[in-house]
Amino acid sequence: MRLAQHSARDFADKMKDLLPPGNAWRWPEGGFGDDLLLGTAQELARIDSARQAVLDNAIEMHRPAQTRWHIDDYRRVANEALNGLTETMPRKPFVVGSAAGDRVWSEAAPAQIFPIDLLKVDHLVGPLRAGSRAGDYCWGERSRYILRVRYYASVVDPRPIWEALQAFKQAHVFLWFEDITGIAGSVTYA
Repeated sequence: MRLAQHSARDFADKMKDLLPPGNAWRWPEGGFGDDLLLGTAQELARIDSARQAVLDNAIEMHRPAQTRWHIDDYRRVANEALNGLTETMPRKPFVVGSAAGDRVWSEAAPAQIFPIDLLKVDHLVGPLRAGSRAGDYCWGERSRYILRVRYYASVVDPRPIWEALQAFKQAHVFLWFEDITGIAGSVTYA
């Protein structure tokens, strides 16, 4: 969108049109009154010259980066932030003493290794809806939907996941990070 640029003379003429009628306000070009208006108009023209750049920057900043936001897309972005980090379970059998762990461990268990999810992205939790407006009193205006991201703090660094999801998410989505292991003292990152 292109905006028309105005010169200092354009601003000075429009300010002259705002003056009250009468011969006292009819100033010739180059006179004291015209120079006074032209001096003020210089600042208005300077501000007007930056107007197009401000508008272009605002449009670019608010241009959607994505065309759709589905829960699978949020999960994909979060998993890509892990950079291929994987963990397999079980690591070792539970052993207390010599034979206490045998009852909770299978003979075939040491050969069975399976991947575990280091990250779980739960579906967007929204406001209570029991009708059309019932949940509005139970929900804040700043965040309409919560995306809960649960991770293993002993293996996963949540910062890259946070940064990837923060760059991807919509404005009305609130990120809620939880440590699944509880090692971090049940600290949630919101």
